[in-house]
Formats: sequence, structure tokens, C-alpha cells
Amino acid sequence: MGKTLYVMFLLAAAASVSSAQSLRAVGPNTAPLQPTAPPYCRPCLFYGGDLDPTNPLSNGMEDDEVLSTGGVYEVYVPFTVPVGQQWTVGGLFVNLLSRVNVIDPAKATYFISTGVSRGDAGTTIATAAGPATFTATGRSWDNYTEYTLLVQTHPTILQAGTYWLSVVPRCTNPKDEACQTARYYVSDDEDNPPLNYVGPFEPANESFFSSTVTGDFYSQTWGNNGTCGGVGCNRFSVGVIGTAQKTGD
Repeated sequence: MGKTLYVMFLLAAAASVSSAQSLRAVGPNTAPLQPTAPPYCRPCLFYGGDLDPTNPLSNGMEDDEVLSTGGVYEVYVPFTVPVGQQWTVGGLFVNLLSRVNVIDPAKATYFISTGVSRGDAGTTIATAAGPATFTATGRSWDNYTEYTLLVQTHPTILQAGTYWLSVVPRCTNPKDEACQTARYYVSDDEDNPPLNYVGPFEPANESFFSSTVTGDFYSQTWGNNGTCGGVGCNRFSVGVIGTAQKTGD
């Protein structure tokens, strides 16, 4: 049985490369009066919501393929296609905290799966390495800057139901100095309701983490036994871009 490890950061640098990393922030909660969809989610089918660094439960979960660990960390986040709709997905994104401002190569691996649960990868219905952009959101915390990793996907049709997405950045170019220290963490969104969320509410306590480094295989991210050590990671800041059509359901 693989041992789940986690490390929380508070004004500290990255710790052991053999650990599943999480980030934590503390402070009072504030929220805007009116939600505003992020400009990069267009057309926006779903957005889980913004990281709120002032929420005492805010955190982040490692999600990357980088030189410094020599392995892969993946976070799988749920979203729901409503009854009576069919979605055609053309892009996926995750908001990431990092201390480097690049991905290299400019690609990301993405997955869309069904039936994911603890210890069960479910069924992958779409996966590829697609061209990606890495753009600052304007938010930051504790010397971590938040970036949107947005990957173009092959057109994928989704019927009503629950799916899990994962978008994994790479920094594997040995000639790029940034890749020697690069690490990336999916921002979570612990406000209720989440800041600026769009579309169907993201299911809580249904995200999972896998890593070739730690030995985790679809471990839960939330709760005292989760990979975030009981601090946040109930929902994450991710989204789906595409178009919706009505169906006869």
C-alpha cells in the first residue's frame, strides 16, 4: 500500500522531491459582489472559480512533469455536463501556482475521463499532448505567481454526466534553466460559492491525485486522509472551453 506524503508551504521553498506537494495560505475571506468569468474562458462552459489566497483553507496540489522530480504528478478534477445538454470541448485549462514563468516545451498533456473514484482511474475518453499557453492571471501568494495553463484539445463531444479533467504542464527541456527548479501546483477554490465560478457547480470532495513519484494512485485530495493534509483541496480552479447544444433529454 503506497504511502501518501504531503508538504505544506508557509514562506518556505520546495521540500523533498519525493513528496506530493501542497500549498497553504491564511487570512480573512473576501469576495467580489458580482462574479466575472475569466477572459481566457471563452466560450466558457465551466469554470470552478478563482483561488482566494485570503481564505484560511486555500491550498494547491502539485500537478506537473518536471526535471527536478523525474516523475509525473496529476490532479483529476470533476465537472458536470447538465441534463439536456451536449458539450463540444475545444480547450481545457488549470490555474497553477509556480515560481517560474514558463512551460517548456509549450505543450501540456490533457485527459478527460469518466468513472474516476478512489483507487480507480475510470475510463479515459480523450487524451493527447496539445499546444498550450501559460499566462499570468494577476493573482499571487507568498512569492508564487498564478498562471493559466490552457491547452487546445481535439474536439470532444460529451453527453450529460460527470467527467474528470487533468491538464499537466511540462518543463523537461534540459537546456532551459527554469526547468531545473520548476514546480507547478493547481490552485484550489475554497470559498462557498467559489469566486467567479461559471456553469454547473463543481462537485466537492471528488478530486483525485496520482503520481509516479509518491506511488499515489487516484488518492483523494480532500479531508484528513487526503493528499493536501486536511487543508482545502475540496475543489480546484479549472475550466472547460467549448460550445453547448440542447438535447432531447
